[in-house]
Amino acid sequence: MTAVFLETTAAVERIFGLPETKQFIKSVCEKKTLLSSTYVWGEFKRTFLNDHIICHTVFINSLERGEDIATALKRLPKYSNLRYKPRKIERAFDVVARLHEKPFDSLKQAIERLENDILYGLQSYFFYGLHEPLIKGADCQMTGLPEPFTEPEGSHSFRFKLVSKCTKSQNPACDIITFWKHHENDLEAISKMDIPSDLPKKIISELNDFRSEAQVILDKMDEHPSEAFGIRCYAKIADLIICLECPSDVPIITSNMKHYRPLSETLNRPDPIWS
Repeated sequence: MTAVFLETTAAVERIFGLPETKQFIKSVCEKKTLLSSTYVWGEFKRTFLNDHIICHTVFINSLERGEDIATALKRLPKYSNLRYKPRKIERAFDVVARLHEKPFDSLKQAIERLENDILYGLQSYFFYGLHEPLIKGADCQMTGLPEPFTEPEGSHSFRFKLVSKCTKSQNPACDIITFWKHHENDLEAISKMDIPSDLPKKIISELNDFRSEAQVILDKMDEHPSEAFGIRCYAKIADLIICLECPSDVPIITSNMKHYRPLSETLNRPDPIWS
């Protein structure tokens, strides 16, 4: 094995994981070519980079009200993009916890560190040691890089936004249709994937979703290409796209074994790697 492929969960754990998890990933990658894809980078931007942007926005709002860091932290779970979304709240607090690894003197200093991470740090962490250019595969262009803007008018502080657009009515200039046509046999295999009956019901349901979505794409790809992009890509069948972007003889490093193991087995790919 001369190469390994870094999937989104592993890319995140490599930066934010526990020390033993970071060490495991480092040991697996040692003396190997470390591959990943533009789709994985896009998922990373939509999750942890976006979490940094949310924290930065909340902190800026508090700073402009003259509040301190403790008040800003209390506001974080109430922010509109996080409210009633426990998983996103947990990730956002992970961002803050990372800030606390290096003591800071004020809310202003915390904001400065977040800005550095948004503009430079996270991209540097993600790409560290990766073979470039990233594998394009579907060449997903849903999520761009963060853009600073000033709002409301007259504000002395700037905030960030991620430019993200991909819907059934508006398809970015990606290669998803060509990608699916190239992997038509793989879609056929996934549509007939064998799902063991002894798995937990939630996992059986999720794997059934892969089967049904693969069949939808096979049925409608030519006459209704809009079925092949939008939410179907970035939510319903994202793990399959990543699995197919990975070279067929290269194992995927991932903590999401519940999806990648049955997908890899069905596609006759190497067994995924995790501790």
